[in-house]
Amino acid sequence: MQVFDTESLPAPLRVMVVLMQRLWFAWCCLATLLIGLVALACYVFIFNFLSGTKASNAAYFVTKWWGKALLTTMLVRVTSEGLEKINPEAGAYILVSNHLSVVDIPICMSTAPVAFSFLAKKEVDKVPIIGYLARNMHVYVDRKSKESRKQTLERMKAHIDAGHSIHVYAEGTRNKTNELLQNFYDGAFKLAIETQQPIVALTICDSDKVSTPKKPFLGAPAWVHCIWDAPISTKGMTIENDLEHLKAIVRERILQNLERYHATYHI
Repeated sequence: MQVFDTESLPAPLRVMVVLMQRLWFAWCCLATLLIGLVALACYVFIFNFLSGTKASNAAYFVTKWWGKALLTTMLVRVTSEGLEKINPEAGAYILVSNHLSVVDIPICMSTAPVAFSFLAKKEVDKVPIIGYLARNMHVYVDRKSKESRKQTLERMKAHIDAGHSIHVYAEGTRNKTNELLQNFYDGAFKLAIETQQPIVALTICDSDKVSTPKKPFLGAPAWVHCIWDAPISTKGMTIENDLEHLKAIVRERILQNLERYHATYHI
């Protein structure tokens, strides 16, 4: 992926740009903490005093507000296309996307047309605020443990059976390569087939211009675009016959969207 290259700038200008990027990153960290505390207070109330549909609706509202508030303070503009293809009343979906940046999380939170739980890495549990929310709202996985992966699949099935969508970054981690897209893990596609729920591909474009693992502690405001594809039915599919084909279809959709976006905007 292409990121802003400061190496070609004259030395004084390069220093100034890097300083501004670091200040922006520090501001985003502070904003994340402050907004997170407000969201945390709301979630604590929801988790302890609401239940059922009221709790789900309230948590969804707070989640969208949290994502939008974070992006606003970061001066990140997000546009979306294809949302009309997804019916929020149709039940649970398996949401699958590429992963470029830490800001993909508030991007998904603010744009998703349905309430969902993230598939989160076990390490998230150690992060203040985020860990508490992940324990109450999302699903953990320890990718180093085969037994943990099995248990995670069962917990995700339980979420789906309760009518809650699941969001999975199919690449497993942020893309640090120069390729548009990494290989996909099987988990999301196994889940979709085993629960017979439709899978929705989300393509996130240019979030690495906000922040990228290639240049930690640096970042800048940017325009990010999201492309939502129509749900893919998994009715009648089996792991043995359809897993690889389904994974290939979703990956190809996301890859084509990325190629089209980059070609259109000459990125």
